[in-house]
Amino acid sequence: MWECRYGKEPLNTRLFVLQLIKKIPVILVAAALGAVCIGGPYFLMKVTFGPAKEYEAVTDFYIDYAIKEDGTQHTYINFATWDQLLKDDVFTDKILLYMAGERIAADEKTALLELEKAAGITKEELCGYLHATVLSDTRIVTTTVTTNDPELTMKIEKALIPAMFDFAEKQREIAEVRILQEPAEASLVTLDVRTFRACMVGVVSFVFATALYLCLYYALDEGIHIPETFERRYGIPMLGTIHSKELKVLAGKLLSERSALLTADKGVSPQQVMAALAEMGIEIGVGRRLEELFKMPEKGEFLLVVKAGAHNGKLIEKTLDFLGKCGITIEAALLWEADEELIRAYELPEHVFFAWHGQSGRKDQEIQTENGNRV
Repeated sequence: MWECRYGKEPLNTRLFVLQLIKKIPVILVAAALGAVCIGGPYFLMKVTFGPAKEYEAVTDFYIDYAIKEDGTQHTYINFATWDQLLKDDVFTDKILLYMAGERIAADEKTALLELEKAAGITKEELCGYLHATVLSDTRIVTTTVTTNDPELTMKIEKALIPAMFDFAEKQREIAEVRILQEPAEASLVTLDVRTFRACMVGVVSFVFATALYLCLYYALDEGIHIPETFERRYGIPMLGTIHSKELKVLAGKLLSERSALLTADKGVSPQQVMAALAEMGIEIGVGRRLEELFKMPEKGEFLLVVKAGAHNGKLIEKTLDFLGKCGITIEAALLWEADEELIRAYELPEHVFFAWHGQSGRKDQEIQTENGNRV
């Protein structure tokens, strides 16, 4: 029974890192895709198809609170109360009156409708335009009028000022109201558009997801990418790839004249492999597919062709198990359609970037020249 424990073999860190380096273009594409997929819709939603422009008018009022009979000052009105008062009838009715320019009593329904018609806005709309707050100094009240029309904004702001004075006259807690700051015109509200941050969120999210997927993919990949993995895992010598310099020498040492060629992976033609070996000066007369041996097993010595990076670890295990039971000997293996750049970078880690760009031959020649000069 063939035993294959590739699930327990340690992670080849060097190979793992090299495989991730090869996927840097994929990570860069993922980053660009994340920026487009997240930043693009955000930009369309916030800018292209965003809300209409808003204009605001900010006025600061200074409130002098009255002194009680005992000499203490009346309790100040907090920001929540100011904001609520600004939207109550005590303010909105006065603002509508000053906007309409008519003295109409707003206590009757018919009169209120006429007032809203004369002012050009309804009370509900007006409440949505008004906002008040109190910052660090409780005596300074800041009112903000925000609409989509700069003229309407200033019209409401101009009506808000006399309404504030009318309100202060009727409150015994307030002695006097003064204007600290009054805008000359409405200012455009600057939208809080964070397109760059949205793009960065997309970049980080997509890069993280892509990197996590690649790490899991290569960590769980049982395919054969380099000859060393096959030899360590299955204990069978490998000739290397079709372009290995040691291919012809190892074939002469490991293969016999009766050796035949065997392929187990789909899509690998025995005739194509034999033709490639013949070009390298290695003659193998017979080529078989694993399916043929299933029908009629024949004893002998075979050269097993393993397709590189085909997720075929379980297939190789099953093939070797079957051949062992049938008494068929695997003399050696050949890695087919291998990534030569990956193998070159793995074997020459100190010159990985030269190997990556297909310049390992030139770098090797330079090293040999340096060694010759030293001798």
